[in-house]
Amino acid sequence: MITVSTDRNRDRNPRAVSSHTWGEFRDVYPIYAALARHCGLPNGPYFALPNTESWPDKKTRERDLLWLDQVDHQVQAVHIRHFLATPAAAREEGLRIFVQRHLLKPNKEISDRDKIDLLIVQDFFLCAPQDLIASQVEFADVATILEPVLGEVEETSLECCEPFHRILESAQQCHSLRDLVEQGLMEQGRLAKESAGGMFYDPVALVSISRFNFMFRRTFIQLLHADLRAIGSALMELEGRGLKSIDCRRAGLSAAEPIPKLRHFHQHWKAPFQTDYNQDSQFRPYEQLMCLREDLEEALGVAPAPAAPASSIKPASIGVGKVANKANPLEKSKPPANLTPSARPIVPTVPAPSPKPPDLVAPAGKHVAKTASVSASKETAPAPEQKIPSVGAADVENLEEKIWEQLIATPPVRGRSMTTVTVQETRVLLSAWEVAAFISASGQDSDDLRRVIVARAMLSVAIERRKRILDFKILQQAVAHARGEIPRFQERIDQLKRAKKTDSAVNLGISVKRLLALVDEAEQLQKGTPTQEGKR
Repeated sequence: MITVSTDRNRDRNPRAVSSHTWGEFRDVYPIYAALARHCGLPNGPYFALPNTESWPDKKTRERDLLWLDQVDHQVQAVHIRHFLATPAAAREEGLRIFVQRHLLKPNKEISDRDKIDLLIVQDFFLCAPQDLIASQVEFADVATILEPVLGEVEETSLECCEPFHRILESAQQCHSLRDLVEQGLMEQGRLAKESAGGMFYDPVALVSISRFNFMFRRTFIQLLHADLRAIGSALMELEGRGLKSIDCRRAGLSAAEPIPKLRHFHQHWKAPFQTDYNQDSQFRPYEQLMCLREDLEEALGVAPAPAAPASSIKPASIGVGKVANKANPLEKSKPPANLTPSARPIVPTVPAPSPKPPDLVAPAGKHVAKTASVSASKETAPAPEQKIPSVGAADVENLEEKIWEQLIATPPVRGRSMTTVTVQETRVLLSAWEVAAFISASGQDSDDLRRVIVARAMLSVAIERRKRILDFKILQQAVAHARGEIPRFQERIDQLKRAKKTDSAVNLGISVKRLLALVDEAEQLQKGTPTQEGKR
């Protein structure tokens, strides 16, 4: 048995990975050999381990331990996630040795933290009895299951663990996936893990994080099932009213999507298996599902019915590997009852465009727009050297004022997490905290959010103009404006993280991700590639 040496007790047990005994190597080798085969890496040094009591010489020992290190270096958390679904990994002993080896590393990197984050909760799920999996899981329950890995752990108060308790409380009060996302609870969880630093590896923290990961994923699945049931019920009611098609553009579908096609989509929808541990594009199928529910509820002409919170839903049997992986409820997630307009700010001069941001994966579930012909999509865009006038501060201020006036004239409806404004016949969706930035909040954080929304609205309008009348000029102006703003927003997010303003960092981060997705869509149009209408 390998003795775990975490950061807190390394002084008492200074062993490192390189101090594996032959017996320990024999225990860990089979799972590493299977992992290497699974990932297409070079085979290990042994076809079958020799039945000896030690290595024959120092050179052979160093070769074997170096091979383990090379596998660790090349394998990332996403590979382990896939590997855990294979029979070779479905053994308690092998999985525990795997966890312990990573915990023994003296100098852990972010990739090691991601692997431990994944492995520790998988070990809990694999070893816990079914009746515990389906009940309210407490710290002591997780500590008991993980005792063979971490040793005896008593619950003590750690500052780095406090956010996890608050995030779970907020998550269990959510009624839908949209509630979970709009409060930024997943992003808050990631930030809490990052903020823990070296304390992440403290046994108390590892037990708390394992409990958090399991409970949060279970809540996510319960809310996902609630959304699927709501979509099914809405489709039945709409069919009963005699409707044949629904405007589902918010979900990236057509303005007249036939109900039979929607029913087929609903019945065959499956949660995607995450292929990149931190890739936001893997969440887009869930985003489309949430948008479809909103489209159908809008077609019914009613606000979303208040479903039971996740905490009151009977837990279902779940597999940890099925859902991808923070703590006040966000203050801005629900606008206050009495909305007092904030003063409209002076918009600063737009900075010069910066280099193009990294390419993003196009949102899933979108259909090719039919407003432009195939031949039109092949029109030649203006030559790159042609100078395109930049967006002026007056244009930015004018657009911000239009959004501000609409929100003041029509306050957001309680019960809805998204609000729609219309800019030049183009719908722009705003989250609760984005609405609050216009009508009830003030300060630097609100200024940042308003600038993101204006850039997003400009891009949305420009994309629609390009589809209708092949207006390249306006599209290039909007893209250049967004490119110039994005580096400033990203720097601001980093500042908020360093200042531990988690709520503000999460809100701005989600808003900027939506802007980045629109930039990607606009750039596809600039290349003459037909794109789809997505969430604005």
